[in-house]
Amino acid sequence: MKRLFQRLTEQQGITTTMMWMCFSCAVLLVMPSSLFSLNNSDLLPNTYAPYLWILALLTGSYLLTRVLTSSFSRLSEYYESQHLLARRNKMIRQLDFEEKALLREFIIQRKTVLALPLTEPAVSNLLASGVLAPAFETQEIKGSSRIIKLSIAIDAREQLTHKVIGLPTGKLTEAEAEVLKAARPQYARNNYISL
Repeated sequence: MKRLFQRLTEQQGITTTMMWMCFSCAVLLVMPSSLFSLNNSDLLPNTYAPYLWILALLTGSYLLTRVLTSSFSRLSEYYESQHLLARRNKMIRQLDFEEKALLREFIIQRKTVLALPLTEPAVSNLLASGVLAPAFETQEIKGSSRIIKLSIAIDAREQLTHKVIGLPTGKLTEAEAEVLKAARPQYARNNYISL
């Protein structure tokens, strides 16, 4: 993170310098030659004009490139976020039985973070669609499966109601509790809490 901040600061410094150089060249090129003749310096505009034009064109090109690059990156970020939002909404509308059971596990265990294996299809589908998000930057390797700590994405939480994930809204009966216990994925039962 420190390197990224340092790199952005350096880029900003270069861009600011280029902007001032372009502005200075433009002012010198637009300035009337009568101002230079007051100090007996007629040679300044005629001698240095081609260099000023080249410098103005180079710095202007750099600034235009920076504007286009930043505009393109912002547009691509916007379209990527819209695509992720559409994919997440579609996934929430089409949750299968195991994915619902996995999302219920967060409520059953009363935890915001669960350690889940990436090799399970339900986990990888929910992670790819943006319903689940990595909770921390660290991962654990256990055996042949990669275990990652995941939580429900903040943007997806408001859409995941009890009805959507298959939890009854009132008090559970014994039969409903047994059905929910039987449906729990084995890989998500790290810390069992009874219903």
